[in-house]
Amino acid sequence: MSRSAAKGEWDGPPCAVARELLDWLTTVGQQVLDDGETIEMIELLERAKGAAAAAQARLTSSFVEGRDAEVAALESGREIDARTARQRRAAARSEVALARRCSPSQADRHVGLAKALTGELPQTMAALTKGEISEWRATLVARGTACLSAGDRREADRRLSPDLRGLGDRGVDAAARRVAAEIDAESVVERHRRAVASRHVSVRPAPDGMAFLTVLGRMVDVVGAKASLDAAEQARWVSTGDAARDAARAADDRGRGAWMADTALALLSGRGEGEVQPVEVGLVMTPAALLPRLGDVAGSPLGRPSDPAEVPGWGPVPAEIAREQIADLLAGVDEGVAGDDAGDDAAGGRASRERDGVWIRRLFTDPSGRNLVGADSRRRLFSGGLRRLLALRDPTCRIPWCDAPTRHADHVDPASTGGATSSSNGAGECARHNYDKEAPGWSVEVLPGSGPHTVRVHAPTGSTHDAAAPPLRGHGSGPPAAGELSPMEAWVASLLDAAA
Repeated sequence: MSRSAAKGEWDGPPCAVARELLDWLTTVGQQVLDDGETIEMIELLERAKGAAAAAQARLTSSFVEGRDAEVAALESGREIDARTARQRRAAARSEVALARRCSPSQADRHVGLAKALTGELPQTMAALTKGEISEWRATLVARGTACLSAGDRREADRRLSPDLRGLGDRGVDAAARRVAAEIDAESVVERHRRAVASRHVSVRPAPDGMAFLTVLGRMVDVVGAKASLDAAEQARWVSTGDAARDAARAADDRGRGAWMADTALALLSGRGEGEVQPVEVGLVMTPAALLPRLGDVAGSPLGRPSDPAEVPGWGPVPAEIAREQIADLLAGVDEGVAGDDAGDDAAGGRASRERDGVWIRRLFTDPSGRNLVGADSRRRLFSGGLRRLLALRDPTCRIPWCDAPTRHADHVDPASTGGATSSSNGAGECARHNYDKEAPGWSVEVLPGSGPHTVRVHAPTGSTHDAAAPPLRGHGSGPPAAGELSPMEAWVASLLDAAA
């Protein structure tokens, strides 16, 4: 890799130069440097991250603008309708998502930032190009000034420029919002009014088998709901005059936070007092994790009592905690209502509840215990067994780096061209990626083989991306090491040895 003294440019094709730079970066840290050089190298690499983000922004803006211009020409010539035009513009941003190894929603934000930096925030772009600020701080400037007109945004950019290099994240965020409010207060007010349309509810995993339920709503409504919970929690300490009820309240040793969380979740899920969850929640377990005595035999393909359970799409739960939760459910169910016992199968059970029962559904895997290949069809209270199998195998979108929940059970080889309605030709996808497939240049195929179900995505630019179905019990669940027998094979081998 060399640089031209005359032009101040690197020799060779840009992509080749970038690959050489990546190769060189893999050697950084292997050299012997003194403390001063080490700190300087850390600083230079931090600046390089900003400069790389600026380069990505320029390239992203150029790529998307070119694709959008092509779509606009087709739409204006009435060769495609407005709906198809929207899908093709979204597909272009999905290509950016694959290149940046992120979800489409993140790519949309990257595209928005790229357009703002290259078109309306020249001072912020200059600071990012020099590596004086990070991509996140540039994002904060763009976000804080998004409600302004193009001219006002450039003025805000000019006023923020002297302070960008010395402020932290919170300082940059506050400064951007402050400047926007000073330049055009009405636009900020209108932005607050429009924000009401973005209210939503989301869930994200938390450590130790917990999860966060987040409600984004108008401040007055959210504060009012919290105040109502506060008042209800205080009221539980007030005597009602009913001796039995007061005694039950006195015996409740839950703390304030635990009581409020339990009450809010019970109200949101529609549960009455003492009722269990009225909707289905998947919990994947090996038979031995569900019934520990099944794992007493060495090498048993039924698993180990310590094997963690998996909530598809969300993460692991310790086996003991999962058993306690199932026991709590069963404690409130009449005897004989529970469904099929999964104890005789070498794959795992899935606990769920329907009306007033807790059901165990048997799942079948290949010998490794990794890949789901079938589900028990004898349970007749559910319809769409194949769709449920796909939902278990693909709890999140199969397209690489997209963590969105699966919304569509998609034919990889389209049914319109003769594709079979089967688990091997099915894939769980988010709605956006399913629609992306309809844009020109996109295609998905199933790769043959005996391993995990794998699909290959072909993007219009010629890049390909492979995605294997995750292990049934989640990534990191410990498949057999290379060269070792699978649990089923080891168990059969032990029986043959005993019979010899």
